[in-house]
Amino acid sequence: ADPRVGSVTTTAAETLLALGEAERASAVARQALGGPASAAEQRTAWTVIAVSAFDRGQLAVAEQAFGQAIERAGSGTPQANDLAERRAMAIYKQGDAARSAGRMREAIGHFERLASLAPQSNMRAAAQFDVATALIGLKDWSAATSSLEDFRRRYPTHALQADVPAKLALA
Repeated sequence: ADPRVGSVTTTAAETLLALGEAERASAVARQALGGPASAAEQRTAWTVIAVSAFDRGQLAVAEQAFGQAIERAGSGTPQANDLAERRAMAIYKQGDAARSAGRMREAIGHFERLASLAPQSNMRAAAQFDVATALIGLKDWSAATSSLEDFRRRYPTHALQADVPAKLALA
């Protein structure tokens, strides 16, 4: 096989994505993964798959694909950090969708998974606060109190701190 196949295919996938052809971009990116591709080309392909899935509301697929891209980005690199933040957003949106549908336990699971998989994420504080809020809605007072007190300790300067006393009063 021609060693340029991976490069050409991932470039085509990125171009299709930029043109708003998310479904076609994802299909081409998957072709790139089926042939000879370097780690960087695999990372690009997985990123295209993730972004196209995210754009189409396929959040679980996006989360998984961002995870694959992170594995190929190299731990602690700026690319890995950016991909981790994007994966956190996909997880958060899954939790938000579950919450909007009234599936609070499922929402809590997504928000807690975000904290576990992306502890450095900018989304982590909001996810933890949303866990506490959902627990209050479920009348799980003990868990809500623990979550709020942990939030208070971890994020002393976060804007949501202003809401903590009222939430604790409910819990």
